[in-house]
Amino acid sequence: MPNMSIKKTILSGLSDRQKEAVTHTEGPLLLIAGPGSGKTRVMAHRVAYLVAVKKIPTNNILAVTFTNKAARELKERCERLVSYQKEFLQVRTFHGFCSRILRFEGENIGLSRDFSIFDEDDQKKVIKRSFEDENIDIKQHSPGKIISVISKLKNSIISPEKFSNEVTNFSEEIISRIFSRYQDILLKSNAVDFDDLLLKTFHIFDDNKYILDKYSDLYRYIQIDEFQDTNPLQFRVTKLLSDQNRNLCVVGDPDQSIYSWRYADPTNLTEFKKSFPESTTITLDQSYRSTQNILNAANSLINNNSARSDKNLWTNNGSGGKLILYETNSEEDEARIVLNEIKRLNQSENIPLDEIAIMYRVNAQSRSFEVICNRLAIRYRLIGGVKFYDRQEVKDILAYLRLVSNKSDDTALLRIINTPRRGISDRTVSEITRLAREEGSTIFEIISLIKEEKIKTNLIPRAIKSISEFIELVNNIFEVSNQMDITDLINYIIDKTEYRSYLRRDEEKSITRLENINELIASSDQYIGLDSDVQLSSFLENLALVSSVDFLETGDQIDSNSEELTLITLHQAKGLEYKVVFLVGCEDGLLPHMMSIGDIEALEEERRICYVGITRAKSHLYFSYSTTRMFRGSFGGQILSRFITEIPEHLIVRKRNMGYSNFHMPENSVSYNKDKLDLKTQKNSRSEKLIFLTGSKVKHDIFGEGIVMKNFGEDGEVLFSNFGIKKLMWNYAPIILLEDQNEINFIDPEIDSA
Repeated sequence: MPNMSIKKTILSGLSDRQKEAVTHTEGPLLLIAGPGSGKTRVMAHRVAYLVAVKKIPTNNILAVTFTNKAARELKERCERLVSYQKEFLQVRTFHGFCSRILRFEGENIGLSRDFSIFDEDDQKKVIKRSFEDENIDIKQHSPGKIISVISKLKNSIISPEKFSNEVTNFSEEIISRIFSRYQDILLKSNAVDFDDLLLKTFHIFDDNKYILDKYSDLYRYIQIDEFQDTNPLQFRVTKLLSDQNRNLCVVGDPDQSIYSWRYADPTNLTEFKKSFPESTTITLDQSYRSTQNILNAANSLINNNSARSDKNLWTNNGSGGKLILYETNSEEDEARIVLNEIKRLNQSENIPLDEIAIMYRVNAQSRSFEVICNRLAIRYRLIGGVKFYDRQEVKDILAYLRLVSNKSDDTALLRIINTPRRGISDRTVSEITRLAREEGSTIFEIISLIKEEKIKTNLIPRAIKSISEFIELVNNIFEVSNQMDITDLINYIIDKTEYRSYLRRDEEKSITRLENINELIASSDQYIGLDSDVQLSSFLENLALVSSVDFLETGDQIDSNSEELTLITLHQAKGLEYKVVFLVGCEDGLLPHMMSIGDIEALEEERRICYVGITRAKSHLYFSYSTTRMFRGSFGGQILSRFITEIPEHLIVRKRNMGYSNFHMPENSVSYNKDKLDLKTQKNSRSEKLIFLTGSKVKHDIFGEGIVMKNFGEDGEVLFSNFGIKKLMWNYAPIILLEDQNEINFIDPEIDSA
């Protein structure tokens, strides 16, 4: 096909702005893409344009997305457009890309190619083991919070050694010891966590110009999606890799940045402009998803946020119907009214249940809807349960496979050493781990020495016999692993360990668990076509890289033959769309979440979360709230979310007790705008004005004790032990001055990198 004809085909059906984005291939490009604006199509056509029109080899193009699901979708679209070289297309998640770099270059930093990737469950086990090794009582500490602090340190490029030199109090001393031990265990296990994937890749690029130049020459064109969800470390990796060619396209929407708890930083979009001042900005603000009434509601809501791009969504889809607001008397009343309307939409308007979603701020809100769904015989699908690869039986088999791939993986070994039960007690395991720590060896090495009677232990003969039988089993699996494809190996492990018999002992759950094992076997089949020496490593790596934001991965997929209503949190709904959306629990304290009240930055993120929910809807959008709700064991009065009051009245029809009325803002509603705080209630305001001087010790109802770091007059910044720095409005935050102004010692999770 002539070049002009190819170009015409690739650009066919695109809007003028989409064409501009697709054809802008040289130099940095910032693409601000609103929800439903066809950004995935633009990204796929842009890759096709580079290959088919600009004649760029596919292996010189790197496309990075936020989730594995998005990566698969983009890769499939690209392959449909690119007829040749498509097997070399590089479409990966950030962590997937960094994992690939470490597989090839990790030996430069002491990491062998068969390293394991530890998930959150593995991390918690390593943290607990670190506490035991350091003889520190773990009951006084939360493993989850320790992991969070370590993650923050790594994302700030602070090593255990550097942190140790900066310790200022006892709490930080504890963190320092655990951080050091945690990293020692990872190193001995030839393992990394998700933060290490980014951090170690950064160090390889930053410290080795030869390696950086090699990959800069390879990836001459880089395209990154969901850039508002990247963290500072990801941006630094991106900048290093693209600084030479500067053909970097980043796609994002600051109005959809809702992952600050994962250290996502929407200011990366601003930093991009500073780092690439010659960049071009293109805004995609035409929505192909929603009606104009839905978009007007979204625009009005998000315009209350400060420091956002000048973007107003519009569409040619027509105005559509008005938005509906249900005022209900209780959680059960809310669920009943919403689900009766869903039943009507399904039966009277023939809208399939799988085109309808109920969205909520926190998982606990699903309970009342599940109860009424069962009562009304409505089939539903709850997103956010235990993911397939997190299920006990699946993780057990994967642990055997991890050990085959990496004998140094102590965490995998400890998981299976007595699974199925083989008479190895906790006391025996403690003795083995003690020996491993004292000898500086892996647990696999220690139990091999015990079997060969080459190390002195305090174990009784029966324990030694059990350990010897276990090591014989594992060595047998090692021996046959090179002779089998991945599917046969999984079956061999299951048979050799008698794992199916082990599951059948639990009659109540055995059928489901056996089905999960069969699903795991089936999922491995797609890897059989690979070379035998990479089947296992590819299988394990792809499963490990199923991120916590990949809510719809294997084991949690929609059955194409099953019509079910979706129950889903607003965070999980990002990237999805439904014909009908119900945003439930629209109350202050839920949406926005109570922990954001008084915190300006957190409140703006809550507004973005609501914006994401609104823009999932194609044609029908409902809101609901309850005037009473159970909270911490007692009923309390609720008020309508301030976010709903920020939507123009003429767009909403209120239904109270199933009756219609004109929408009228309640007298006790709350409204914010970016210029001032407009309170229509004095519920949270103070009768007396307190003075919060810099250095004052304060206590917040939610965040606990903290220190005032900055005072700007009406608001300021407070450093809290477990929540970091929060920007609060003095007159409305639930905060008091402490009578005892003596020093508060706590960990500073907001440590800046030097």
